[in-house]
Amino acid sequence: MRSRRGLKELDVVFQHYLEHHYPNASPSDIQRLDELLDMQDPILLGMLLDMDPVPERYTQLIAILRQSHHD
Repeated sequence: MRSRRGLKELDVVFQHYLEHHYPNASPSDIQRLDELLDMQDPILLGMLLDMDPVPERYTQLIAILRQSHHD
């Protein structure tokens, strides 16, 4: 439920991730996702759109989320 955001664009990205990647995610990936979900929507959107820097800790997950958005 925490993946439901205030921005429809983020809802779409996280829903796709949850359906296609989350079932096979490692515990560390799940932890990083949980940390991302604690961030504010404008920060998340900025990272996904490559408008804001992505902390190294999240680069792989953000790449997967970006790819999910384009699948």
